[in-house]
Amino acid sequence: MRNLFYPLLLALILPLTGLAQRGGGQGFTQQFAQGSVLLSSGDTLSGPLALHRGEETLTMTLPDNTVRTLPAVNVQSFAVRGEQQLDRSRERFYYDDFYAMRQGYYSGTPYNIAPPPRRRERADTNLLRVFRVYRWNRDNDYSDFRAPGFFEQLSGGPVILLRREGLVERPITAASPYGYGGYSGMPGRPMGYYTEVKDNFFLGLPDGTVLPLRTPKKDLPNYFRAQARQLAQYAKTNNLNYTDARDLAYLVNYANSLQEVK
Repeated sequence: MRNLFYPLLLALILPLTGLAQRGGGQGFTQQFAQGSVLLSSGDTLSGPLALHRGEETLTMTLPDNTVRTLPAVNVQSFAVRGEQQLDRSRERFYYDDFYAMRQGYYSGTPYNIAPPPRRRERADTNLLRVFRVYRWNRDNDYSDFRAPGFFEQLSGGPVILLRREGLVERPITAASPYGYGGYSGMPGRPMGYYTEVKDNFFLGLPDGTVLPLRTPKKDLPNYFRAQARQLAQYAKTNNLNYTDARDLAYLVNYANSLQEVK
């Protein structure tokens, strides 16, 4: 496994192009059994890895059992597999295999090709996940300050679909997953609050900037204006959902392919 894993990582994390986010992210840490990090210096490190979303840092356990802290400013990209705590509340396709989507649109095939059907029946956290570093304004439209942050790559390029996972606070009501039909005693007042993981999508542009997709069904066609009509038809024909990460990755790849044939 090790001999196959790390050479594959090095091939995937070479750059393609030259959580203080909405909903929080403070204290949100994900642990991975295996990781490979490409540093800004060009060096690589391998070992078990923790991604600290709110702090934009990685901590990696090295072979000599020392732990190294890596802020985003010192990282170009990294790849991981084997998330330690599977979120059972997510639908079974959440941990999808984005390998094909990261390769871009299928070469040598018609541009209106339909995405292949999903085949896995259960979540698999051993699938490879690739992250890249982009400078962004932490989703603050009123700030010109841009700091490096970690974004998961879900599609090919030159425009790349990116994802950031963050924690959001939800009210507990009788209809919520944690409500159990309870009642707070006060009309209109929630019985409490719980946190869950929420996807936030972005476009990584060829110039290195990041464009948030707060409403993907509107924001994606707004960016690909010249291809908007074909994009809408492709989504309708293939029943693609703009809020589903896998479907959105195919839509971005399709839009990229339309630009290439112009």
